[in-house]
Amino acid sequence: MTIFTGPPSDAIRNKPITNELKNVLDTAAVAAGIDTIRITSGGQDAIGHGTRRTGSTRHDLGRAADVQCLVGGQALTFTDDAAPPGILRFVTAAAAAGATGIGAGVGYMGNRTIHVGFGTSVDDHNRLTWGAGGRSATAPQWLRDAAQDGWDAGGAVPPAGPVAAGAHPGRFVVIARDGLKLRGGPGTNFDPERTLPAGTELNVVAVSNVDPAWVRVDLEGDGLLDGYVFAAFLAEVGAAPD
Repeated sequence: MTIFTGPPSDAIRNKPITNELKNVLDTAAVAAGIDTIRITSGGQDAIGHGTRRTGSTRHDLGRAADVQCLVGGQALTFTDDAAPPGILRFVTAAAAAGATGIGAGVGYMGNRTIHVGFGTSVDDHNRLTWGAGGRSATAPQWLRDAAQDGWDAGGAVPPAGPVAAGAHPGRFVVIARDGLKLRGGPGTNFDPERTLPAGTELNVVAVSNVDPAWVRVDLEGDGLLDGYVFAAFLAEVGAAPD
């Protein structure tokens, strides 16, 4: 079970987050192997209903939170150029679980804090990522790609636990509802070459030494390598859900 701490009582946004958002964060944490979510900034009063508020309306009534992901008591960190597998998996799972607004960047809130939530109002369902200055143009590429992978999954959240660590050569099936991108290298910084539909069977040849969240695959079973996929959206043949 994910441990939640915060928000700090002396923070301006110190009100609880909604159950909907807590469920999204819990789902993402479990999928990414994160044991603690530290909320540094939580809910706030809505405009016209209180004075304890700041910034945009995204945090109103607990519909967004700024969080840090902790494993073994240590917060995972990232740069604008790259993020560790745990952060990438967390973002992808949060997007798949329903988050529509995700922001991060060293020039935004530092190298360990991520904004996760919904739109500017209950009627805003736009899917956005952003970075420094709150601008979409400054969102780190890894953030854009990891979030898009989750949105493309059509609600299929990565299974709990570090699936990639248990991946091995063998026959697997794609379980992402809207398909899984095949990329030229092990990471979202590599352009997608095609989308593999849900139900596609493939051979996992090896787990990437660069990033074990990714596996190298052979689509035709002919021993030739076709690219890399994010292992969280694969299930071993015979173990896939009905």
